[in-house]
Amino acid sequence: MPDRSLAQFVRILIGTALLLSLSVQAQTESWYRVELLVFSYPAGGTAEQWEATPELTYPQATQFLTEPGEQAASAQQAGPANVPVPVQPTPFATLPSTLREFGSKADAMQRSGRYRILFHETWLQPMANQSAAVPIVLDHSGDGGQWPALQGSIKLYMSGDLYLETNLWLNTQGEYLHSSWRMPPPPLGPASSVPEMPVPTAPQPQDSAASPTAPGSVYPFRHAVLLQQTRRMRSAEVNYIDHPMLGVVAKITALSGVEPETTAQPETTVPPKAGAESTPST
Repeated sequence: MPDRSLAQFVRILIGTALLLSLSVQAQTESWYRVELLVFSYPAGGTAEQWEATPELTYPQATQFLTEPGEQAASAQQAGPANVPVPVQPTPFATLPSTLREFGSKADAMQRSGRYRILFHETWLQPMANQSAAVPIVLDHSGDGGQWPALQGSIKLYMSGDLYLETNLWLNTQGEYLHSSWRMPPPPLGPASSVPEMPVPTAPQPQDSAASPTAPGSVYPFRHAVLLQQTRRMRSAEVNYIDHPMLGVVAKITALSGVEPETTAQPETTVPPKAGAESTPST
C-alpha cells in the first residue's frame, strides 16, 4: 500500500517547485514604469500650415489604462499551505499622482497660462515586441459620444531599444484658418471597459474608426492637427517630442523587480517649446 505521507510530501514538493518557477519568471520579466505628459500650446496654432483633412484613425485592437484605485496588485493562484505566493502589480493600472515625476512641473506649466495639460499619467507594464504590443487609447470619447481636445493612441514596444509611437491629434477651433471652413468630424474612440485585467479588445464594425460620429452629437471644433511620430528611447531617459501645437514628454524606466516603487524619483525638467520662454520654476 502506498505511503500516504510520502505521496503528500511529493505533492507539496512539486507544488513548491512550480511556485518557485513562477516566482523566478515574475522576477525576470521585463517590467517598466511609464510616465506620459501631453500638453498643448494655446498660442501655437498660427505657426504652421496644417493638412486640411488629416487621416485620423484608431487602431483595430486597443486597450485602456485603468483608473487609480480600480485595481489592486493581483496575486497568483494560491498554492500549498505555507508556500509564499509571488505578487505582481496590475499592468496598465495608473499609479497615484504622488508618483508622477513631472507633477510639480506640469502644475507650473498649467498655471503659467502658456500651456494646457491634456494628459498626465504614470503606470507599470511589461514590454512586448512591436507585433505583440497593443496601442493604448488616451481618450474616452467612445463612452460619452463627445469629442475632447486630445484624441488618439500611443504604442510602446521593445525592439532592441524602447520605442514610443504617437498617433495623437489635437482638436482646435481653427483660429489659424482663413475662412469659416471646417473639417469633417474625426472618429470617436472605441468604447472603454474595465475588465478584471486589461486585455486587447477587437472592435466591432460600429466601433472605433468605423463609427466616426455618434447620433445627435455635434463636433464642437473646426479642425484637428495630427502628431504622428516614432521615438526611440532608452530606459530612465526623458524624451521630448516637440510640435508647434502639442508637446509630449515621456520617461520609461526598467524596474529591477515587479513591485512598484513607493516614492517618485527627483523631478526631471520638462523641456520647453523651442523658441518659447522656460516654464516657471517650482
